[in-house]
Amino acid sequence: MPALQIIEGPMEGQVFQLKGDTIFVGRSQKNDIQIRDKTISRKQIKLFKIGNKFFVEDLKSTNGTMLNGKPITPGEGFEVGDGDLIAIGDTVLRFSERASKGLAFPEKSESDIAQERRSFIRNLQLPVSVSELLKKPIPIKELCEKVLEHLLESLPRIDRATIVLFDPDSQSMKSSVTKSRDDSLRVRGNYSRKIVEKTLQEGKSVRMSNTAFEAPEEFSETSDTLQIRSLLCVPLISNGKTRGALYVDSLRKPYGFRKEDLLLLNSLATPLAIAIENRWLHRKLS
Repeated sequence: MPALQIIEGPMEGQVFQLKGDTIFVGRSQKNDIQIRDKTISRKQIKLFKIGNKFFVEDLKSTNGTMLNGKPITPGEGFEVGDGDLIAIGDTVLRFSERASKGLAFPEKSESDIAQERRSFIRNLQLPVSVSELLKKPIPIKELCEKVLEHLLESLPRIDRATIVLFDPDSQSMKSSVTKSRDDSLRVRGNYSRKIVEKTLQEGKSVRMSNTAFEAPEEFSETSDTLQIRSLLCVPLISNGKTRGALYVDSLRKPYGFRKEDLLLLNSLATPLAIAIENRWLHRKLS
C-alpha cells in the first residue's frame, strides 16, 4: 500500500498509509492526514489516484507546495512516483509506492536519506545560483562552463553535461562546451549529436529514460553512443529563435533522470538563452 513518510518537520519519522483513492493533507483535524505544522494551510494538498498512478494537487494553500524542489501550480494534478519529495511549509514528505511493516522506505539507510535531503536542497538553490551567474559580465564560454558546473553539482545523476550554441540565421552549430564528472568519459563522445540536432530542429525537449527501449531510428549513431543509458536535452530559445541546446546524460544506468529534472532544465533554458543572445548582440555591436 502506498504511503507518505515525514522526513523533515515537526512530525519527522511518522508514516501514513494512503488508504482510498483521494486523501486530503493539512493542518486541520478534518483531513485524512493531519500534520501539526503551523506553516501549512488547514487544507494544503490532495493526493488522488487515477488508474495505478498517484497525483498531488495544491489546494490553493497560503505558502504553496513543492514537488522535488519545484513549485506546483494550484488546482492542477502532478504525478508522483516512488521516492518523490513533497515540501509543504516546514514539512517534507516522501512518497512511497509500497509500505512494509509500518515503514515506507525500509530499504533506505540514514545516509541515503541524508543524501536525498542534500540533493533536494541543491535543487532549490540551482535556479537562484544560475540566475545570479547570468547577471555577471563574463564571456559566453565561461558562462556556459559555470552553468554546467552548477548542474553537475546539483544533479549527481548527471555524468556529462553539454551546452551547444546554434546560429539561427545560418542554421549551423557554432560551438559546444562540455563538462564531465569523470574526465575519462570524454573519450566516449561528449553528447548524442543526433538528439541535439533533433532538439535544435524541432525546438522541443527530449527525454529518454532508457535508450535500450528507444526505436533505432530515434537513437542510432555510433557504438560509443550506445553506452548512453538515459538523457535529457532542452532547447535554448530566445525571441522565438533557437540559440542552442542544453544536454545531459547518464552512462551508468537507465532511468537516471526524473520528469522533474526535465522541468528543472527547462526552467533554466530561457534565461540562459536570453543571456547568450545578449552577449552575441553585444559582441556584434562592439
